[in-house]
Amino acid sequence: MTKDALFHHSLASASIEVSAERAPLVAADPPPIMAPAAAQETEEEAAQREAEHEERMAEYRAEQERKEEERKAELERQQKEYEVEQARRTETRNARQAAFERILSNVPATFTASQLRVFLRALVNLDPYDFAEDVAAFYVGEEENNQQTPEEVLSFTIDRLPDEKLTGFALRLVLTGHTDIPRENDSDYLAQAEAAFAPPPPEKATGKKPKPTIIKEVSPSAKKTSPPKKKIAA
Repeated sequence: MTKDALFHHSLASASIEVSAERAPLVAADPPPIMAPAAAQETEEEAAQREAEHEERMAEYRAEQERKEEERKAELERQQKEYEVEQARRTETRNARQAAFERILSNVPATFTASQLRVFLRALVNLDPYDFAEDVAAFYVGEEENNQQTPEEVLSFTIDRLPDEKLTGFALRLVLTGHTDIPRENDSDYLAQAEAAFAPPPPEKATGKKPKPTIIKEVSPSAKKTSPPKKKIAA
């Protein structure tokens, strides 16, 4: 094999097989290339040059494998963090839905002033574009052939509701749009409504009350009577 052929053969062998995931790493850190042969290179020098190149290639492969392991470990860490965050959000959504249902199961006949303020704050911060759809879907239920618009469904529902159900309808209409997890630094109107309409019951004391100490009245002891002394005859 001539020197030029040896050189081109070395270039071909330097192209290691990489997966699609490792391709960006290799592109950013290409493999080393064997130095070209000198004009008057002996076989011994060529062998030494090739050996040095193979040594650099071994170091390069080891470094690429190390980086790949680090990348995989980082991906696994991110995946675990994502799964933990998703589990936390699912738990939070379930808790918020439970709070929403608890509010609707404790609807007052009329609002107090503080409850009305909470209600109005939640009302003015509703998304005006799609808040009616979810509420209408609740009242439509599984009726697939309903052709009414959400506004028509809600208007029809208002006309048919008995008077004592109107406050519950109002709370459902306003709070349905606040059941989602609020963004950071946004007000949580569902939590405000829960505090106003369905506050958690006070925690019961777990400790047992100490039993009262009963003091018995001590009756005065009876006096001991000594036997009469015998008189000695004179």
